[in-house]
Amino acid sequence: MNWDDARFFLAVARCGTLRKAAHELHVDQATVGRRITAFEQALGSKLFIRTPKSFSLSPLGEAMLAEVLAMENAVQAIARKASSGDQSLAGEVRIATTDTLAEAFVIPALKRLREKYPQITITLLTALNISDISYRGADLAIRGARPESDELVIKRLATIEMGLYATQDYLAQHGTPSKGDHLRGHDLLMFPRDLVPRHWENFGGEALNEPNVVLQCNSQLLLRSATRNGLGIGLLSCFLADSDPDLVRILPENQDWVDIWLVLHPDLQHAARIRAVVQELEDSFNSV
Repeated sequence: MNWDDARFFLAVARCGTLRKAAHELHVDQATVGRRITAFEQALGSKLFIRTPKSFSLSPLGEAMLAEVLAMENAVQAIARKASSGDQSLAGEVRIATTDTLAEAFVIPALKRLREKYPQITITLLTALNISDISYRGADLAIRGARPESDELVIKRLATIEMGLYATQDYLAQHGTPSKGDHLRGHDLLMFPRDLVPRHWENFGGEALNEPNVVLQCNSQLLLRSATRNGLGIGLLSCFLADSDPDLVRILPENQDWVDIWLVLHPDLQHAARIRAVVQELEDSFNSV
């Protein structure tokens, strides 16, 4: 098996459709289909169970997956080691973060980076729940939860304050909640339980008992929009909400603090372009 065959197999396994895999691989859909068919013919067995809407792994595909992932990790490790001694201030850097942190801190840092080092280009991947950076192919990640891996370089960038917010119209209609009343009778806007389970037990300093969650969303920017539209009470980053004239902070004595972590693969920490990006990110978060 060669890596070129393996990467087509992995793309379809992850994406579930030829169209999405083609988009990930930057080729046309017909090419993906031909490569998968040729790979299956070479192996003498099917890798996928095809339906009109999706591709799912066959027993052989499931059996191969772990080994093919190991191949991918090896290829990425080689690429990282090749980049580790690169002292040129040029090339691509892939950053994984959330939309909120990207808007408030990463984009301003990239503006300064562009002015200093125009040969460095950035790919920005946004998601609340960031997977292993080696799996996603990102060079570094900025996240609100400290990863448990001992193999990565981890540094705290900042500690962010969060608070409860609503609109005046919402409070006029539903009343202002009282401290210690568990936000009973109020509509709550939350991250999904599987992403941030602690908020379902304690929401911005208020213990919850059978909370009335009317909206779940994995984007804080959309949670802010929902709060601004009067859908309910949202737990938002203070740097995001305090400057918004449409939002009122509720129970300001309640505070919720979140550490923000920089996660970097050790093979890349000495590359000049990575150090330049990290320096601008650190400067940006130092403003908190």
